[in-house]
Amino acid sequence: MIHDCPSCSLAEAWFEEDGSDIYLNLNRVATEEDLEIDHYLEYEGQTIETVKILVAFCPYCGQKLGSSDRVVVPQFQHHNFGGRK
Repeated sequence: MIHDCPSCSLAEAWFEEDGSDIYLNLNRVATEEDLEIDHYLEYEGQTIETVKILVAFCPYCGQKLGSSDRVVVPQFQHHNFGGRK
């Protein structure tokens, strides 16, 4: 495990290492209300959106992640799996 932050357990969040880069992954899952609004969703707990963000520090506790001192250029990937945009 790259980083075990107690605050990450409160959300669908985890860290992933790709070479010398560390990414924070966040999931948004469907609630009952989402199912009523979006007919593309099938069940509660279904992943609606994912975001993958390049990070140098944990945004929850501030701990430095990785050993690199290089400058992190902000970038992210966003995937929306629901019908709502």
